Amino acid sequence: MKEDIEQKEKAQGGTPERLKVGGMFAYGAASVGMGLFYAFNNFSLPLFYRTYTSSDALIGLLANTRSFMSAIVQPFVGAWSDRTWTKMGRRKPFFAFSMPLVAVLLLWCAARPPFGVLIAVQLILTFLFNVGVDPYTALISDIAPENQRSTVNSVATMLQVLGQLVLALASGLFLWSRNPSYVFWLVAAGLVVFTTITVFGVHEKRENIQIREKLSLKQHLQLVAKNKEAQKFFIVQFLLWFGVNAATPFLTLFVSTEIEGVSPALAQALAAILLGSTAIFAVPVGIIADKTSRKLILSIGLGLFGLGALAAGLFAYSLPVLIPLIIIIGIGNTAHTVLSYPLLSELVPNENVGEFWGLNTFFASIGALVSSTLAGALADFFGTYRAVFVLTGICMIAAMVALQSVEPKKAQATVTT
Repeated sequence: MKEDIEQKEKAQGGTPERLKVGGMFAYGAASVGMGLFYAFNNFSLPLFYRTYTSSDALIGLLANTRSFMSAIVQPFVGAWSDRTWTKMGRRKPFFAFSMPLVAVLLLWCAARPPFGVLIAVQLILTFLFNVGVDPYTALISDIAPENQRSTVNSVATMLQVLGQLVLALASGLFLWSRNPSYVFWLVAAGLVVFTTITVFGVHEKRENIQIREKLSLKQHLQLVAKNKEAQKFFIVQFLLWFGVNAATPFLTLFVSTEIEGVSPALAQALAAILLGSTAIFAVPVGIIADKTSRKLILSIGLGLFGLGALAAGLFAYSLPVLIPLIIIIGIGNTAHTVLSYPLLSELVPNENVGEFWGLNTFFASIGALVSSTLAGALADFFGTYRAVFVLTGICMIAAMVALQSVEPKKAQATVTT
């Protein structure tokens, strides 16, 4: 694998130097703030929406406004960032300006506006969040060589999950019960502070970056049509995120209503177990994948996630049963979180990685948006959230099967010829 990657980089021009540990943490700092936002969106926001409406289908839809906006925004933002260069860099301007605006709008939501106003503001702030988040991910390709990207992304994932863990514990143990608006303030402050660290701590070197020319719509379509391996990877991501987002908006509701003796506040704290297992295994997964096979490690992770979700939906009625399953799901969650971007970067040219990651987010977001609404409808129909987790398990197993058709070596041969 190492030789294939080095051949690809040689064919594509400038190669960034390997990042030292300090550089990895400087890049990953922004992930802490983003992790706060993800945990808030996944675990706290559904409970906040519950104070406005009793419809699970509507909660599922609203909890995935980020997915809706991703499907619209990310392909264009990714392509735009591929052909951008400023004094600040190529990717940094996107998240340097969008994340502070997201923070301001979060504070507006904390004031409990009317439901219609809340939905409108949520759509705007998720639009702005999506403008920043994918260029941030694509920044890895500009600052790290390909055979280090799983490791760099694993550090960012660990920090992101630590941000989620802080939010889950802080909200679940004391902030939410005192005043839900405090959770909004915590997320807003974290986005600003940690994004600033990355903006000033990471430097994009112009000599290592290939700025591609603007393409016509026909050329964009031809570029995607040519890359069969990326197309197959998009199918994997559709199935993966269909499964993840079927369950995610309803995790705290499931635990608080169908596991004996668990309150809504404790349900948020229990989510910390999933996040903790993800954080613990993130860096080992990244290092192992860089030295072996990203596809293999991702396949194992998808299988663990799927089996854990199926078992939770069918057999978990008490905490002693649920907690080990959450840990297993957390390990599986680590694999796809750490390895999806590095594996895609093996399949596409470096100068197009922003566009392809944006397209990847499009397919993932479509899956997420459809699944959350379907899952909410299933919960309303069956009167239980267990059907949701069975759906998640089936989707993750299907994603694992589909991944076996993706052939990184074939994609690298296409790039280097």
